[in-house]
Amino acid sequence: MKKFNLNEKLAAALQNAEAYAPGEQPRGGGWVKLNTNEFPYPPSPKVIEAIMGELSGDAGSLRLYPDPQSSNLRAEIASAFGLSPENVIATNGSDDLLNIAMRAFSDGEKSVAALDPSYSLYPVLAKMCAAGYAGLGFDRGMEIPYERIFSCGANIFFFTNPNAPTGAGWGTEAVERIAAGFNGIVVADEAYAPFGGVTAAKLVEKYPNLIVAGTLSKGWGLAGMRVGWGLASERIIRALDCVRDSYNLDRLAQAAGVAALRDAEYYEKFRAKVVKTRGDTAEFFRSLGWEFPESSANFILVTPKDASGKTGPEVAADLFEFLKARKILVRYFSSIENVNMAHRVTIGTDVQMEAYKAGVREWLAARRKPI
Repeated sequence: MKKFNLNEKLAAALQNAEAYAPGEQPRGGGWVKLNTNEFPYPPSPKVIEAIMGELSGDAGSLRLYPDPQSSNLRAEIASAFGLSPENVIATNGSDDLLNIAMRAFSDGEKSVAALDPSYSLYPVLAKMCAAGYAGLGFDRGMEIPYERIFSCGANIFFFTNPNAPTGAGWGTEAVERIAAGFNGIVVADEAYAPFGGVTAAKLVEKYPNLIVAGTLSKGWGLAGMRVGWGLASERIIRALDCVRDSYNLDRLAQAAGVAALRDAEYYEKFRAKVVKTRGDTAEFFRSLGWEFPESSANFILVTPKDASGKTGPEVAADLFEFLKARKILVRYFSSIENVNMAHRVTIGTDVQMEAYKAGVREWLAARRKPI
């Protein structure tokens, strides 16, 4: 065999491709982890019971493949949103749904668009499908550029609501306007919707081009189980089912998902705590004169100022490293030009947020120039 050259064998779409960069998962204990928007409270005890039931019952069932349709989970998701199970696909987290939708509706001739800034996974997935990608900037004051969306020529448009990484949220009328005016597939990515109180789920009965994506990672504390979904017309669901892996959710994830969705009271209580802590954190930032968009998510994108009132990438990078040295981790998108002066701070428990505030105060004191 002649000298092997991997680049010659790679699919054209993967030439010079860069993988999505997830938030850091630090090793060891003692971290105040506010960088990946995880739920700060434990899952419902009923979730633990369901998982243990799978393990302690007929544990031999683990040698068998799980239900390929995730039938019980689909039914529970449908019930939660007042839809039919035929309007639901269960996925390995909502990222799996995004990947499936991208593969189903984009290629070298069918392009992709989303708002900018938005979830940084979208352009990565588009590149894997050899699809063109357009990031459409907001109009002044985080206004949705409807006319540019309608005229962009993309085959599929991803609308993150609430937006990541800004946290800005919009009502269902925004989703409806986009679905009605866009000549293609619209994916309303509602990963953070549990903290904004708005979902466009029922609109899939009205708009045959709409997919609503959701996940148990953010609002249900099950990021480690990887449970998500897509809601859409029966025709779209059938198309997505052709693309997904046959056994994309294991037995434990399916059982955990059903139990979580059935314990709405538990999660509503803890989501309310997150929302309250978000408000307290926003007040802290206001007291410092730091700017941020109003958030409908479980995080705040804030632009830090140093003791002299200076902002910018250098200030943001300095605070990030200062906090990290004290085992306080936030998300800093150093390579994304329009947000590299800001931090995305996950809303944790009150104890975690007090530790974060103490770290910020210490940084301000350390950077204050003596008179």
